[in-house]
Amino acid sequence: MLRGFIIVAEIIILVVILRSDFAQYIFKDLQKFLADWFVHVAEIPEQNELRQLQGKTSPTFETLRPFQKEYLTEIMSSRTSLNRFYSQYCLNDDKNPYIYGGTLHYFCDEIQRTSLLDSG
Repeated sequence: MLRGFIIVAEIIILVVILRSDFAQYIFKDLQKFLADWFVHVAEIPEQNELRQLQGKTSPTFETLRPFQKEYLTEIMSSRTSLNRFYSQYCLNDDKNPYIYGGTLHYFCDEIQRTSLLDSG
């Protein structure tokens, strides 16, 4: 009987402590940390593919000017920017002020060979 009472009292104390503002603050930070960590882990394959694309295309782009290289590095920094670029300049044939002609066609072909493009 006494053991049951002690267990119930411990559960009540635990619930009271976990409902406190301090505990909520600690768990909120922990939740944010874990969520950020899971996002980072989920993006590892994507970042590897972006690095491979950058490594594959960098020898071809050695002759470009520094501002053009910087532009391409920015494009290859995320899947979102790469998809936006591909949609605008490869599919819709919009004019790109930084890369054009054979360089643009080569880059579009290399992007198309990756698994980074969103379907749809």
